[in-house]
This record gives sequence, structure tokens and C-alpha cells, in this order.
Amino acid sequence: MTTSGNTSGDTAGDTPINITATHTITFADPKSLDHLPSPFLLGPLDHFQPTAIPTDLVYIYEKPVHVKTEDFIPISRLREAISNLLNYYPHLTGRLAVDPSNGVRSITKLGMGASLLEASCDQPLKPSPGQDIEMGKLPGTGEALIAPWNPSFDDETGIQRGPLLLIQHTQFKCGSVAIGYRISHAVCAAEGCIHLYQDLCEIYRKLSRGDEIGVLDLPPHIIPFGADRIITASPDAEGLDPPVGYLVSSQPGDALGDDADKHMKSTVVTSHIAQDDDAEQSIAGTYLHFSPEELARLKASATSPDDDGSWISTFEALVAYLWQRTHRARVHIASTTSDEAQQRLRTGHHPRGVPLPGTDCLPTPSLWTNVNFALPSRLDLAGQKTGMGKSHYFPNAHLPVFFTLPNAEDDDWSRWAGLLEDGIDLGDAPLWQVARLVHQVVRDPGTSSTQYALGVIYWMCDLADKRLAKVDFNLFADWCFVNTDWSKWELYGVRTALDVEAALAGPPFTKVSRLDGFTTFIKAREGIDVRFTLNEAAMRVWER
Repeated sequence: MTTSGNTSGDTAGDTPINITATHTITFADPKSLDHLPSPFLLGPLDHFQPTAIPTDLVYIYEKPVHVKTEDFIPISRLREAISNLLNYYPHLTGRLAVDPSNGVRSITKLGMGASLLEASCDQPLKPSPGQDIEMGKLPGTGEALIAPWNPSFDDETGIQRGPLLLIQHTQFKCGSVAIGYRISHAVCAAEGCIHLYQDLCEIYRKLSRGDEIGVLDLPPHIIPFGADRIITASPDAEGLDPPVGYLVSSQPGDALGDDADKHMKSTVVTSHIAQDDDAEQSIAGTYLHFSPEELARLKASATSPDDDGSWISTFEALVAYLWQRTHRARVHIASTTSDEAQQRLRTGHHPRGVPLPGTDCLPTPSLWTNVNFALPSRLDLAGQKTGMGKSHYFPNAHLPVFFTLPNAEDDDWSRWAGLLEDGIDLGDAPLWQVARLVHQVVRDPGTSSTQYALGVIYWMCDLADKRLAKVDFNLFADWCFVNTDWSKWELYGVRTALDVEAALAGPPFTKVSRLDGFTTFIKAREGIDVRFTLNEAAMRVWER
């Protein structure tokens, strides 16, 4: 495992990025709207996503020495490619709307356009020759290379002010280019985000070659599954038991977004146990790289030595390893808290009381990840098994799976008693036991089967007020470990090439992504990269 440079805090405000122009881009062919349903309703799985949070990606392209700066990924060609791309994604030219009476989400004002920002950086991509390109060393740790996000809503109309899709073209002093883009999580998750960019690159390359203009080899599937049922609520739905892991709130949640940073700060509170003042604890970020050989060794260590019939996936082994190591770092910090910090905790000076070391009430470890139900092996939402001729399913198609480590006296203990036997010490257990637990959680038929997913989907459709649907889990609890898996989709290679292939690709470190104990798995050229954020005190222990 190799680690890139550690980053902390927000440095985007100190970076030499200058926005020189903003373009509004809509579809090249107005007839693209002819086949869209009106209104364009979002699907039940889209309704679970926060309206204030985007999905972000940054791609870095190094300019070859022999190419003139003005000829390398020119903004004019990129504009034309985006316009042709929107022929296939015309709904992304609209604005997100939330019905204030029932929380139903739709896309309205079609044709308003997506945003393309031109930017320049007065420094070279590499301050010194031969230096590696790392996300943490980019302007603003990558955040300065993506467009500002405005998720606020107009109170009168219930329509989001900002566009659903923003793309920023940043040219460095050396001529190299960064393409940063962000898209509302309310309309797609990582899979759709990555495929959208692959489609943009395909169209760009065809324009560069003078091939058939603006035509994709395979179009995307953009109509959300279940959208046709989202407004057919059942009057009896709120009296029925919700699916496992969900609940019906007594009051509608705040369906309308606000500033993303403010939204997250109102929800996320981090542990202050290692601090000597009352300031909010900083979150550090780093990229980890696991080679194929390291992943193979990790998978072997995560497989039970006593059961020849058992198996663990690479994903499960990596989650188990990172979760356990993060837990050990957190326990170490809790056990070494200063007497002064303990006294402040006792007197309640910190906004969140963290249990004291030496007691039996340390925060309970919990795990959150998700399952992709668009796959052909599950709901096959792109119709790949039935020959629909679609490249991928664009809307949201994930549901979370989560687990809080139970005590023997907990009601949930009986569910896991056969697996946990006399319990499991997350810090001291052999890796294979932790991996077996992750395997069981991720593959529990009670929360990962297609039948379960359909139950959740139809339950959301049946609710009269979609804002009443809640996941019965605190994603932002102390000692929660959060994972999102992007490692199934290509970020490198010809599919994301413009004039050249990308030298670096991945999600940047942003204010929104800096959660305490958050990992994102990304497919590297070889192996897996992991974007990892953790509070600074625990990160220092983690990296020892």
C-alpha cells in the first residue's frame, strides 16, 4: 500500500485559479426533448438522495511538448461536445424541482442549460519536472478545479437555482488541462457520473477526428425506474410497516437544499476527543493505492483458514482491512486523551460528548456501504440481458446496507448470533473474522436481494409525502465507517481520453467529502485507489 501526501482543511481559497468565462450550453438538437416524458419525474431511488450534494470528478490531461497550448483540448471543441452530449441527456439542461406538498421531485425548465466554466491557473501543473501528479497537490486539493455549486432553492417555486451539471475547463501555465465536473446526486450516482463523462469523451474524440458528429455508439438509459409510479401514492402506505432499515418520519424532512457546506455542517459532527480547544476538528484526506499483488495478499488474509468452502471478495477484504485499521486508530486516540480534555468532556464544553477512555461506553462502531441494483445480475435496469441496446442505466440505482456492531444484550444480537458467536472485538479480531462479518452484511438477503429492493422502491412510491421516508441509521454517528465503491468503472484508458489519455482521475477532496471515516474505492490503472478522509488525530495514528 502506498500513500499520497496528506491534506487537511480547505485550501481552495488560496489557489491561483481564475474564472475567465462562463457558458450556458444546451442540446444541439431541440428535438431531443420530443421523447422525454413531461413532467420529467425522478424515480423512487432518486428521492432518497440529498438535493444539496453533488458527485464530483477531476481529470488531468498533460499537454505533449509538441502540441501548441491553444490546440490542446480547445474550449470550442469541448463546448460542441457537451452540446451534442446533451442530445442524449436533455433532462440535464433543466432544474430540479421539489413539490412542497408531497416532496415529489421532477426536472423542470428544460433547456435552461448546463454550465461550462473557463478557468486558468498561473502556475504549471508540476512545479518541478518529474514530480508526481497527486490529487492532494492540485489547487485546492482538487476542489478549485470544479465549478462552484449552488444547491439553494427558490422558496416560492420550489425550483433549485443552480444547474444540474457543471463542467470546468482549467488550463495550467504549462498548457496542461484539468476537466472538473460535478452533477447533482439527486439525478445520478457515481456510475451515471462516470458513464456520462465517458460519453462526453467519445463524442469529443469523434469531433476531433471528423467522424459522424455527436453520435454515441450506444445511448444511455435515462428514464428512472419507477418514475411512472412515483405520484400514485397509496392512502394506506403510512400505516404499513416500512421495509427493514427504513422508517416513516412523523414530520416531513427538509426536502429543499441549501449551501452544501452549511448542509453538511448541520448534519456532520466530528469527535473532539483529541482537541485542546473548542474549534471544530479538521478532517485530513489522503489517497491510498493498493496494487493487484497487495490486494491478492489482503484477500488471502481475509479468508477463513478453517473453512475451505468460504470465500471473500476483494471488495469485502479491503473494506474489512480499512474499517479495522480505522477503528484501531480511533481507540488509540480515545485511550490517550489528556486529563484536561477529559474534564472538558465531563463538563460538556464540547458540542458532542465523546465517552471517556477506560469506560464501557465508547462509541459503537458502525459500517455503511451500498449495493448497486442496476446490474444485469440484479434488476438489469439498462436492459442488457433483454437487448435494449443501452450502454448503461444513468439514474440512481443504489440502496445502502449498514450495520451497527451489537452488544450481546441488543435486540439485533439474535440476528447475528450465529456469525458473531460470543461477540467480536473489532480491534483485536483476526482480519478474516472482520471480513466474514462484512461479507454477511453486504450479502444479507434481507437487505440486498432484488425482492427487497423492489419492496423499498414501491414503498417510496406509495408514500403520500416522499419526505417522510427515512433510513433508520445515523450515517454521521461517531465511529461510523462509510464506504462508496466506484472501482467497477473505468476512469483511465481510452474511454476517458480527450486529446490524450488522462494522467490522473478521481474525486477531489471537497468540503462535502471531508467526513470522519469516509472511503471511496476507485479503479486505478492497476489495482485500486482509495480516497480516504479521517479526523487529523486519528489519521496521524493510522499512518504510523
